Amino acid sequence: MSRNRILLACLVIPCILFAQDIDEAITLFNSYQFNRAKEIFQALQKEKDHPRIGEVHYFLGRLSVNPDSAVYYYYKVINDYPQSRYADISYLEIAKINFARKNFRTAITNLNELIKRYPDSEYRDEIMFWLGVSYISLEDETRGGEILTELQRTFPKSVWSERAANITQTKTIGQEYYTIQLGSYRNRDNAEQYAVTLRDKGLDVRVVEALVKGQIYYRVWTGQFLTIEQAKEYKLKLDTLGLKGNVVKGP
Repeated sequence: MSRNRILLACLVIPCILFAQDIDEAITLFNSYQFNRAKEIFQALQKEKDHPRIGEVHYFLGRLSVNPDSAVYYYYKVINDYPQSRYADISYLEIAKINFARKNFRTAITNLNELIKRYPDSEYRDEIMFWLGVSYISLEDETRGGEILTELQRTFPKSVWSERAANITQTKTIGQEYYTIQLGSYRNRDNAEQYAVTLRDKGLDVRVVEALVKGQIYYRVWTGQFLTIEQAKEYKLKLDTLGLKGNVVKGP
């Protein structure tokens, strides 16, 4: 084999192996084998110059239980790899985290910037949905309703249009959401102690009082999601950490 072919092989083979590893990690992620997927992505993030490195950071964001850690990885994609096919959805994920934290104005800013930078995003229907519900959550029902109505007109067959229709019909946005219940206690101190333990692990948790058949219980909740699908996905991540919980509806 000539020297040039050897050099070419030395350059091409690592790229092929890198791509194969990414594809394997994504397959593991999609089959809910989060721990193994995370191990592969963490090893791959060292290859900063690979064309697909943006994908690695995106999935590390998806695999992060701590919202701040997730936001860090999403911003890595946006700022360092803006041409990545995952840049627009990274913007979207940041907006959804801000929505869950009730930072509705910030979510709106994120979404409007996303539309400006990626006007042809394939996630335009979902972007419009979150933009609409963010305005409604700020009690700007007129602006939010206009966006959700436009969503239904532009993407009539989208699942996000169906959800938009439910919201515009019932206007219950902000009153109900889905969360993960990690514990329920009769004693508030026990609930607070468990909450501290979970916060030390990086989770954003809260203790909520509940009256059940005349008895007060103190429930430990984490996460806040508009859809049950998002809550179930987050529950699976917690399962991989040994944290067993149930999806419940709040408040």
